[in-house]
Amino acid sequence: MISATAQSRHRVVEEARALGRLAAPIALAQFALMAMSLVDTAVLGRVSKIDLAAAALGRNIGFASQTLSMGLAMALEPIASQAVGAGDPERAWRALVATLRTIAIAWPLTVLAALAATLALPSIGVAPEVVSRTRWFLVVWAPGLFAFPCFIAAKTYLQANTRTRPAVVAAIVANVVNVVACSLLVRGDDALAAIGLRPIGLPRLGAIGSGFALDIAGGLLAAMVLRAAWAVRPAQLDRGPAIASREIVRMGLPVGAQMLAEVGVFASVSVLTGHFGSAVVSANQIALGAASFTFMGALGVSGATAVRVGHAVGRADRAGARRSGLTGIALGAAVMGVGAIVFATGPEAVVRLFTHDPEIVALGAALVRVAAVFQLFDGMQCVGAGALRGAGDVRFAFAGGVVSYWVVGLPLALLFGIARGGGAVGMWWGLSASLITAAAIFLVRFVVLTRGPLFRAATALD
Repeated sequence: MISATAQSRHRVVEEARALGRLAAPIALAQFALMAMSLVDTAVLGRVSKIDLAAAALGRNIGFASQTLSMGLAMALEPIASQAVGAGDPERAWRALVATLRTIAIAWPLTVLAALAATLALPSIGVAPEVVSRTRWFLVVWAPGLFAFPCFIAAKTYLQANTRTRPAVVAAIVANVVNVVACSLLVRGDDALAAIGLRPIGLPRLGAIGSGFALDIAGGLLAAMVLRAAWAVRPAQLDRGPAIASREIVRMGLPVGAQMLAEVGVFASVSVLTGHFGSAVVSANQIALGAASFTFMGALGVSGATAVRVGHAVGRADRAGARRSGLTGIALGAAVMGVGAIVFATGPEAVVRLFTHDPEIVALGAALVRVAAVFQLFDGMQCVGAGALRGAGDVRFAFAGGVVSYWVVGLPLALLFGIARGGGAVGMWWGLSASLITAAAIFLVRFVVLTRGPLFRAATALD
């Protein structure tokens, strides 16, 4: 007879395997998405510090500005996964349609918010030529700020239905296109000359070319995954009422606000590094890109955990939801441990993948060493937030994020980085404290939540 302990261990092992099977393709798609940003950084890093700094600031501002739309897209995780778990796929499809409609409404506000944010750049000492190119980058990238949330929404719907391959294929194809587009648009004829081809009069657009390349890749991503989502829609769509945009906003605002709390503080610190010069901005962007790349593994586990927890909640299986969440958090920490080892043992080698400028290499390596310290906690907080989303507890994740990133993280970043003269490295130590705090808060909340009645996000929209 198998003991209770052995049975429990067997369930955890099976859960880890199920999470791994679901997380692997999600993470692969996330890695491919991040690779596009890293390609842009590597290409720009060989053009000029000014273009690299402008695109870095533009990407940070743009991502921070689209967190509302991203929150709307990610709010689909609890709604769609719980609906599928409860045997109601039609509801999941209606939620996707409502989400896409709401993202379209929010898009103009996203673009305006991004451009408005650039008004603060001169006041913190960012060079005029960098400010100008940052604004043009954001103007050019405006279509991509709509396409990417649409891609995330469609990908989330497919994940809830355990369909992960379309996002992987789309991300790989978009990467190939992005490598070509970014090289040609950023470097112009220099890119052709580098591979032995005759110049044809292509202009060297720098940061602006990077924005165009992101539009092309983002549009391709969205089109391919939306087509895949349409192909797996339910055959019967006449059961139940349509879901209003206001209901998606009610679920999506806390998710977007929680993302803004995290993305916003990192973007704020990145923007503040403009005070230290373009070399520091470039080094910060490279280190942040490297840390974000490893973070894609945690995002894959987070997405899988949200789906598994949501399915269990839809089945009213509290024990299953708890097991999925805690196993996912442990798996997320383990995945990020790989990044911690790489960053700790070869920080200079990581930075040299993007630039050979000695000043940027030295600054970037110091930041990568700090990233090695917070990797485990970053994985835990990321998956913890996913577990809470799967359970429908989106408001607490927002409150916990605000406390972690803005009450703890940003003040410490300003203290260590500016008040005590630690520069960008000091700021990153403050950010590390915020990630440790978030990991602890989300873990404790999920443990407490799964001891009582679980909240069903899908029911909340009825």
